[in-house]
Amino acid sequence: MWIFPLKSKSDVFSTFQQFLLTVERQFQTKLKSVQTDWGGEFRNLSKFFSSLGITHRLSCPHTSEQNGVVERRHRHVVETGLTLLAQSGVPQRFWHYAFDTAVYLINRMPSRTNSNISPFEHVFKHKPDFSFLRVFGCRCYPHLRPYNKHKMDFRSLPCIFLGYSTSHHGYRCFDPLSERLYIARHVRFHEQLFPYQISPSSPPTSSFDPYTSSYPNPVPDISTPSNTSPTPPTSPTPSPSNTSPPPPISPTPSPFNTSPTPPTSPTPSPASSSSPISPHEPPLPPLLYTFARRPKTTTTSQPENTTSQLAHSTSQPDSSSSLPRPRPSNLRPNPKPSQPYSPASYHTTTVPTEPATFNVANKSPQWRQAMADEYSALQRNNTWK
Repeated sequence: MWIFPLKSKSDVFSTFQQFLLTVERQFQTKLKSVQTDWGGEFRNLSKFFSSLGITHRLSCPHTSEQNGVVERRHRHVVETGLTLLAQSGVPQRFWHYAFDTAVYLINRMPSRTNSNISPFEHVFKHKPDFSFLRVFGCRCYPHLRPYNKHKMDFRSLPCIFLGYSTSHHGYRCFDPLSERLYIARHVRFHEQLFPYQISPSSPPTSSFDPYTSSYPNPVPDISTPSNTSPTPPTSPTPSPSNTSPPPPISPTPSPFNTSPTPPTSPTPSPASSSSPISPHEPPLPPLLYTFARRPKTTTTSQPENTTSQLAHSTSQPDSSSSLPRPRPSNLRPNPKPSQPYSPASYHTTTVPTEPATFNVANKSPQWRQAMADEYSALQRNNTWK
């Protein structure tokens, strides 16, 4: 089978004349009849066929089934060429190279209608060289030393394989940067790499089951029991260091307890008592930050409301002082620094993961039972008939 890409239909006459001379010279035979459709490009050949004694058989207008052999061959070439373009990602502007390669491969493929003999072997009486075949559209590096004009030019360039030369025993290598086509015999191929192929982006991987990934993240329980009694404040002990412990502060009174709290004295004492907390007061969660110690002061606190004083010191710290604000005496500081909450750490322990392979799933009794249930459902529904 031969293929001749044409730029226009007016080239049919000159192309057929060249084909006729090639067949008569190469195969020592005479053409007796030609069958075509009723296309305008073939009507001008009637006089030429009559002058040579060749019978010109035409199919009826708009009746392609009368020319079924040619139509089936045409479909075979088009589908094979489109497959080469789709697999390699080569743009469609190189369609004639893909279709030329398709015909080259079809002529060397064994055919069941011809006793598993390829058309090439049937015509030339010897088997084709399959070691010469390469993957269409792959990366190739031809030896370009004969093409170089300067001694410092590169010996090779990354090119794209676009088929086989019809006039040479070599490969067509296309340079996408210079838009130049090289014909070379000594070529190195990377048949797993396709420069024109667009690789899809890999989807993001997840370490947990996608069917349960929409569940809310589990939040650790940081609440304290309601029956836990508050820690009574302790009196500060003099330290030999320069920094003295902060003065004790009475715990925050309950919003249900409206009795005023007497001020506390900063003088060290063996023990100091705090006001009782109302049983209806909700417990405070433990703080996740640590307060620094405040130097001891000798001034006496003013008799003000402790609740308003603590709220004012917490919400609006004094901008003129660089000392940290005091902490309630019934709350202990966190000895460890706070760590950011990571939902992924809880997912890995609470959400089951799907087995990655069949061998892993087959070791689980739950997965074996699920596979057995699925197989039984297929049998009940008569899926395989």
